[in-house]
This record gives sequence, C-alpha cells and structure tokens, in this order.
Amino acid sequence: MILCEQCPDNPDCRNCLDALRSGGSAQKVLPPRSVQVTNLATMETTVAQLHAVSRTAIGLYSREQSLHGRMEVELAADFRIIGGGLRGIAGVPYYVIDIEKVLRREEVLERLLLDEFHNWHMSDELNPIDVLPDWKERDDKRGRLIKQELQKLSILRRIETIFLYLYDNGSLRSIGSSRADRDIEREMRRLVESAAGAGTSVREQIMSSDGQKVFELYASPLPDQSCGIALIDVTAAILEERKRKRREWEIYRDILAVVTKEKLLLLSDEELFFLLREGHKSLAMDLRAPDQLAELRRSFKRALEPVGISDKRLLQFMVAVNEAASNTLKHGSGGTITLHISTDKTLCRAVIHDTGQGIVLEDLPRVTLQHGFSTRHSLGAGFQVMLQYCDRVYLGSSLAGTKLILECVIAT
Repeated sequence: MILCEQCPDNPDCRNCLDALRSGGSAQKVLPPRSVQVTNLATMETTVAQLHAVSRTAIGLYSREQSLHGRMEVELAADFRIIGGGLRGIAGVPYYVIDIEKVLRREEVLERLLLDEFHNWHMSDELNPIDVLPDWKERDDKRGRLIKQELQKLSILRRIETIFLYLYDNGSLRSIGSSRADRDIEREMRRLVESAAGAGTSVREQIMSSDGQKVFELYASPLPDQSCGIALIDVTAAILEERKRKRREWEIYRDILAVVTKEKLLLLSDEELFFLLREGHKSLAMDLRAPDQLAELRRSFKRALEPVGISDKRLLQFMVAVNEAASNTLKHGSGGTITLHISTDKTLCRAVIHDTGQGIVLEDLPRVTLQHGFSTRHSLGAGFQVMLQYCDRVYLGSSLAGTKLILECVIAT
C-alpha cells in the first residue's frame, strides 16, 4: 500500500494531502480519527479513518466500504459535512470527499413541508380517538384537548410510521402500544422540554443514532400545560424525493444536450471533479470586485499565449470567460476562477465557481438558452455568449453554488 504506510511516524509523507488537490491548505490528522460516514442514497453507515483535511475536501481511509456518491461525515457531535466521495488514489481504499455543505446541528436533511406530505400519502385521516383508549388515566376534558390538537396535524395520514406522545409534568408518555427507540425519545424529550417551558410549538427533524432513520417531530402545547407530540418517520419519503429529483435532473440534462447539440452539458459534482483531474492547473484567482476583471484577462492571456492559441481564438475565449466572471459579481459575491490546460496542450478549461444558492432546476432552460434571462441567485445572462465562443460548456449547480467549465480547443 502506498498510502500512509508510515503514518503517523513519517510526517513528511504527503500522499494523502496531495490527493486532496487543495494546495497548502491541506493538513494531516495525526493520529487519524475514526468518523461515522453515511451514504445519503442508501442510508448505509460505516466507520472510516480521517487522515487529511482542507478547506474544500477531506481524506478518508475505509477498508470496509467504498465511499462513492454523496456522503455525510460526522466529524463531531454537532459538526457534520455533506460532500461527494470518490477514490483518491488508485488501488488504495483512500477517498476524497469534496465538501458541499457544513452542518452544525442535526438537521442533516432538508425539511419537508406539510403540503408536500399531502401529495405523497393517502387521504385517510388517523382518527385520534382510535389511540386514546390505551390511556387509562385520561378524563373527558383532557381527551377532547388531545383530540383537538391532533386534528390540527393534518399531516397524520397513512405514513410508514407514526408515534404519538403526551408530555406532562416532565413525563413522556406514549399514546398507543408502539413507541420510538430510546435514543429518539431522549432527543425528543430535550426538544419538547424547551417548547413546553416557553409555551411554543416545535417542528424539528431528528435522526437516529445509527443514521438509518429520519423523523419529523411536531409538538403543540395544550391548554392544561401538557404537550401533544406526533413523531413521523419520513425516511422513505426523503429517499423517494431524492429519486424523483434525480430523475428530473436527468430529464433536464438530456434536453439541454439535445437542444444545444451536446455543446451544453449538465454534469454532477463527481463528473465535474473527474473532468478537472485531466491536465494541470495553470492559474487560480479569487474574484470579489469588478476592478479585478482586467487582471483576470491579463493573467489568462499570459497563461494561454505560450501554448500556441490563435489570437482570434484567444479573444473569443477571453470574452466568454469575462462574461461568466462578470455574472458572478452581478448575481452574487464573486467566486473563484481557475484555468486548466490539458497535458497535450490541445484544449483549455476555465472554471468559474460561485458560492451562491445555485440555479433552480426548473430555471435551467431559460437561464442557459433564453437571451437576457437572469435570476438573483444564478449566473444569469450571458450563456449565449459562452455557447457562441466556447467549444463546450459544462454546468453543475447545487446548494454549494454554481460551477461553470468553459472549454476551448487550442489546436486540432
């Protein structure tokens, strides 16, 4: 094995750091730490060794399980990252996780809105009176209060699993014969105690300790100082929503490719990462203000002239790069610009990456193909110029921002 055979005894070994491709920002973790990794597509968990970290990626060693696709890595109890995983060194179970998002609470997955549940589940309401007979100590007044509050939760439909509770005088009591696992109940108690004390309703998301299940918690204070609680297992709904979004993404990808004759390609983060591994990086620049555009153009010209690109081709490429860079300033707070040149010096790729909220999938055809169309959270207008003056345009967009790759053939 070529990776970290001598770690931590040999701090000069840089195999794990070089695989991150993060320059001087990467650092080793000595000694390596054990972290929990969850595959967000399958919700399978495994334990890996954290070997290296940088501002944009981390390096994990995992003999037990391949770390491909989108991953959640729990670095600490209140510090998690979401990123895409792929093999970092050929023949070695060392994986590079590109950081997409940093989470400091256990809200690991996006919350699901109440009206979304109405579209997913059957229309039969759960009758609260059906679960009340198991509570022998109730009186008619309290029974009516509980029924009233539960009826407000129109979310209670035929979902995979629903647990109902009553929180009263510090005691958490299950209404019915089934209840959640202890680790879920402990977290639920913590959330409900603060809500009951403040007299406010709570909607929170809870994940099981093994990372296999995700629950939505709804707690409503009752007039008698107690609190009614509904705990809903939304794991299957979230997985199904991910599949739906993936299918929708593939449809948009195919449409854009056909309409532009494969000149505009929508790629995933992992595909973009592999694309950029071809060739070498010639320059990198942070772009935060309009007065930096002139320096950007000069830097690109100095880097490209020695590889033999024609004056006309260079001018066209610079117009496209300048348009993309300008739009990151117009519609966001700027970003990073890098230039990659292929090993055989036959093509170059400019990478423009902003850290905005990304482009909404439904807006992609208009953002990329409709002249002059612009949105506040996207690169906006200018795609027509890029498509005209570049040989190919690659696009990737997520909550971590928008990444454009402008490709220009230097010589045939």
